[in-house]
Amino acid sequence: MNKTTKTFTYIIGIIMSVAMVGSLILPMLSSQVGLGESAEAAVPTPLPTPTLPPPPDISALNFDTRHLHRSGLFTFAAPAGWTHASDSSSADELRAGLSNGDLLSVIEVRITRNPGNITDADALSNYMNRAWLGQTWSGYTSWDETGRSITDDDKLRLDFNLRRGRSHLIARQESWLEAGDIYSARVITAENAPQELKYILAGVSETISRLPVYADARFDWDVYFDRLDKHSLRFPADWTVVDAADGLPATVAGDGITLVIAAADGALTDEDEAMRWVERWRSGVAAISAEAAELAGVGGYKVSYRLQTVDGATDSGIALLLNGADERLHVANLRYSDIDVDLLRADQETFPMLAVVDTFRLLPELDLQA
Repeated sequence: MNKTTKTFTYIIGIIMSVAMVGSLILPMLSSQVGLGESAEAAVPTPLPTPTLPPPPDISALNFDTRHLHRSGLFTFAAPAGWTHASDSSSADELRAGLSNGDLLSVIEVRITRNPGNITDADALSNYMNRAWLGQTWSGYTSWDETGRSITDDDKLRLDFNLRRGRSHLIARQESWLEAGDIYSARVITAENAPQELKYILAGVSETISRLPVYADARFDWDVYFDRLDKHSLRFPADWTVVDAADGLPATVAGDGITLVIAAADGALTDEDEAMRWVERWRSGVAAISAEAAELAGVGGYKVSYRLQTVDGATDSGIALLLNGADERLHVANLRYSDIDVDLLRADQETFPMLAVVDTFRLLPELDLQA
């Protein structure tokens, strides 16, 4: 094969190779071009608009039950369908929350210690500035204040538009001064329920009530309340309710302290009978001393005692026994572990938790939420 023929053969080979590659690549390019044109012409699918629940039927709403805050310091009327969501307490503020998930609705009640310089609604308005409000709306996607006014009865009224996720909501808050503290009631509903919001807010704000038996009590303690025996007792918030059921003895445990709250049939007539009752409470108990007592107008007795445990240790206790109008004996029994002392004669500075026993109260009838 001469040189000319070889050259021609190479050229033919190159042309055939290019043609084969082209037959593979060109359809792919054509497909990509088509995809690009389709993507440019595509219209994004709009997100679905959230469906708002129908507004609650005002005629069907009732406020027949009350919510007792975890501190035991106040109650307020709870509309049917709203259930307990959260309670919190600190040295300076009590906060209660109810919710109705079906209606996208939340109720909040706050009682806040006055910092000392708030004496009227104008000063209260300055206190509840955007920074303060921003903390209270931290759980929402966005919020905007839409109105602020002072009512004829010196309440600060605030209106809001809110968004949580894709849900659009409205809210109204009313705040006022009472007994030196700051009270606030807030209701949140779907944006299509403004009249219902006003109705619920009135039902809540007009029924906030401090329990007079705990007037001026500290904010940062919790309460145990027995709905059947109708007695209550406050204790530090870091104590734990170990077991409890309405109508049965309840046990609360603190650091080296055990507290039992109970009721029994009968009544006591003198200190000696009270000491004998305590000694029958359980084996190993020896009463030390007793004295008459009266708390919130209810009479009874305090008895101090020693308890010899099965491990050989000595515990010291004090029992408050109140004669109830229901002809039952209501008992708050507090016991220190590994201490041998007459707690009825002890210094409360040395044993500050003796103050827990003095918070024992027999309460009037309260129709509370379960």
